[in-house]
Amino acid sequence: METLDIVLIIVEIALSLLLIIPMKLSKRFVSTKWRLCFAAPAIACMIIAGLGGFDKYMLPAYIGAAATLAGFFSENTRARIGTAAANVVLSLAVLPLCIGNEDYRGRDFTKEFEEMFPVMKKHYVLTELKGIDWDELYGRYLPMFEEADNERSSLLNYIAWCRFTYEFHDCHVYYSDGEIDKSEKTVNEAMTEIFDILSAGDYGLSLMGLSDGRTAAVNVDSTSAAALAGIHNGTIITSWNGMTVEEAGITSPVNGVVMNFADKDNEAFWLPLQASVNGGESVTVTFIDDEGKEKSAELSRMGSGYSRYYDTYHIISQGVEAENFGFREINEDTVCFRLKSMSYDSFSARKESYANMKYEVTAELKKYLAEGKKNLIIDMRDNGGGSGLLVETLGEIFAPEGTHFYVADGKWDDKTHSYARDPETGEYMKGDEHYFSGENTWQGNQIIILVNSGSVSAADHFTMIMRGMENVTVMGFTESAGSAQGIGAAQTDNAMLSFSNCLMLDKNGDIFIDSGADYESGNDIDIRVSFDEEAIKALFENGEDHLLNKALEHFNENG
Repeated sequence: METLDIVLIIVEIALSLLLIIPMKLSKRFVSTKWRLCFAAPAIACMIIAGLGGFDKYMLPAYIGAAATLAGFFSENTRARIGTAAANVVLSLAVLPLCIGNEDYRGRDFTKEFEEMFPVMKKHYVLTELKGIDWDELYGRYLPMFEEADNERSSLLNYIAWCRFTYEFHDCHVYYSDGEIDKSEKTVNEAMTEIFDILSAGDYGLSLMGLSDGRTAAVNVDSTSAAALAGIHNGTIITSWNGMTVEEAGITSPVNGVVMNFADKDNEAFWLPLQASVNGGESVTVTFIDDEGKEKSAELSRMGSGYSRYYDTYHIISQGVEAENFGFREINEDTVCFRLKSMSYDSFSARKESYANMKYEVTAELKKYLAEGKKNLIIDMRDNGGGSGLLVETLGEIFAPEGTHFYVADGKWDDKTHSYARDPETGEYMKGDEHYFSGENTWQGNQIIILVNSGSVSAADHFTMIMRGMENVTVMGFTESAGSAQGIGAAQTDNAMLSFSNCLMLDKNGDIFIDSGADYESGNDIDIRVSFDEEAIKALFENGEDHLLNKALEHFNENG
C-alpha cells in the first residue's frame, strides 16, 4: 500500500481511540472546544487524502472519518462511541480491499495524456516545420489511452505514448514512464512483455536490407526451422508472410514503438528488421536457395521477438569497446576516441565548464601524436547526446585554427511569448550566435567520425560542425539521428513527455538540422558504407566491427 494511505489508517484509528477522553470531559464541561475534537478525524483525513490523492478503494476510511463528525452535533455518548468504533472498523476494512489489488491506486492514463498533450502543443517549436495537426492527433490517440485505462495496463499506455511520439519524427520527442522505471522488471523483461503484447515473434532470423535493394537474412539461429530449410546469414529473402519485406516492415506491430526516426533514410535502413518480427504463430518466408532457386518455408514462432531484435541491432550498431571519453589504440597508426554521450562528469555539468575535460583529452591526443599516431577515429555510434557547451569545447579541440560558426539561438519575443519572426518574410529571426575557436590539436591529420541513427542531439551537433572540414570524414551505415533542438518537458507524478522547445537556427536562419514535413534531416554523411554480403559476413559470421574496418581501409587508401 501507499505510505500516505497507511498513515491515514493509523491516524484515523489513533484519533478514534483518543476520542474517549473528550467524550468523558464533554460530560463534565459544557464547552465547544471538546466538541471540536470530534472533527479531528475528518480534518486529518482531508489533509492526508489531499496529499496522497483520492482512491475509490480507500472510500470506507473516508466515510468512517466523516462519520465521526456526528459526535460534534450529538451529545449522546453511545452515538459518539459508535461513530468512533465505526471509523476504526472502516479504516481496517480498506486493508483487504487494497492489498494485492491491481486496481488500487491505479493511474489515470487518460488524465495524464490530457495533462501533458496541451503543454507539448503549446511549446513544441517544430509544429509548423513538420506540419503537425494537433486536433487530429488528439482524436486518434485519446481512445488508445482510454483502452489502457480500461485494461489497467501501464504497458498499453507506454505503447500508446511511443506511437504518439513517433508521429513527430523527432528523436527529442520521447516518453518516460516512472512506474515502469521504478518496477523490479529489467528493461529487457519489460520490452519482452511489450513484444508479447504486440504479438511480435521470433522466427529464428532477422532481416536487413542490402544497399542494392535486396533483403537478406541475418542473425540466423542455427537450430531453427529457418536454418533447417536452408536459410543462413546472407540468404536473400523475397517475401515475408505473403508480403514484400517493405510492406511487412510498415505493418509490423513494433513500427513506431521500439525505435524513433527523424530521417526517412534511417527508418528505411531498419525497416526490414521490424518486418522480421511481424507474424502470428507461424510465418511463410520465400527465399533464394544456394542453387539460385526460389523456395518457401513455414517458420514457427519461437517466442518473443525482442531478444533477437535487440541482438541484431546491437551487432550492427556496435561501437568500439571503451569507456566514455576513453581512448583505445587500434593499430600502430590509429587511435580511437570513444564518445558514448556528450557528458563528461557531474562536476563539469554543474559548473558548465569543460576545461578539465579539454585539458585531459588534449594531453591524450598530444601523447598519441608523440608516439607517431596519425589517424584518429571518433566513434559516436549510439551517442545519446548531452551538453551543447561540451560540443563547443570538442570543436575547439579538433577543428582547424580559426573561428567557426556553431549555432544561433532563435530570438525570443517577450511580448508574444514566442520566437520572433521577420514581419516581411515570416522567417525566424536569429538571436545570439555561437562561435568557437579551433585549436587544431590533431595537427591536421586525418579524422574519421563514425555515426549511426542512434547518434542523436549533441552528437548531431558535433557531426554538423565537423563535417566539411578538410581533414574530417563522416562515415556510417546511416547518417546521424537528425534531431538538434533544445528540449523541455511536460510532467505528471508518474511520467514525463520530452519535446523540442528551444529553437536553434543555422547561419542562414533556417532550422538547425531537424527534418520538416519532407522527413529529411539537414545532417548528411560523407561516406555511406554499403550494407552488403561483405558486411553481413564480417558482422554475423566473424564478429568483426565492419565500420571500424572500413575506416581503417579509408585511412590506408588516403594516407
